[in-house]
Amino acid sequence: MSEQRTIRSFVRRQGRITAGQKRSIQEHWSNYVLNLSDGWPALEQALNLSNPIILEIGFGMGVSLHNQAISDRQTNFIGIDVHLPGLGNLIRLLQESQLENVRLYYENAVEVIQRVIEDDSLHRVQLFFPDPWPKKRHLKRRLINEHFIDLLSKKLEKNGEFVLATDSQSYFNYTLHLFLLRSDFKRVDSQKREPTKYEKRGLALGHQIFDVTFKLS
Repeated sequence: MSEQRTIRSFVRRQGRITAGQKRSIQEHWSNYVLNLSDGWPALEQALNLSNPIILEIGFGMGVSLHNQAISDRQTNFIGIDVHLPGLGNLIRLLQESQLENVRLYYENAVEVIQRVIEDDSLHRVQLFFPDPWPKKRHLKRRLINEHFIDLLSKKLEKNGEFVLATDSQSYFNYTLHLFLLRSDFKRVDSQKREPTKYEKRGLALGHQIFDVTFKLS
């Protein structure tokens, strides 16, 4: 396996987990969280895959993803994160809303996309405020790289979209450069979306937000 595939773009920062989040994990984990080893058939069993699929990488505390799923119940949402308090919070929200159009993975996003997601199946992939790994020696840890874009080109359906939001201008410029080198993606206008918790905090600190969307031709 190549170095590019083994270098992780994330660190498991678990933080403090509340009693409510822990209870949601203990009682409802199996209702919403799928196993990597069960592959695509588990998604087929859990969701109506005749509807569009939106995959979000790194959903934080899950509020934005939950709200998207409520407002668009005819779309499937797949959330991937390695932050246990966030999973616990989102599981609680999903249980309270009795939403059936969301499934989650507590896994490395690249492995889920490689090993679970079928080709030509995703309507959109969303990446909101990933770790920009700004230090030069850490650039290789960024999620977005040539290998990741190759994966997107396989897993997105025709005219499927990749959406990035970041408050790091260097990460935005880096992403823009990589996508503009390709002939199979074109930049399009980004749709209006709900600000995330991290984004609101960044705006309060005076950070500029960069949104960019690329469509697979």
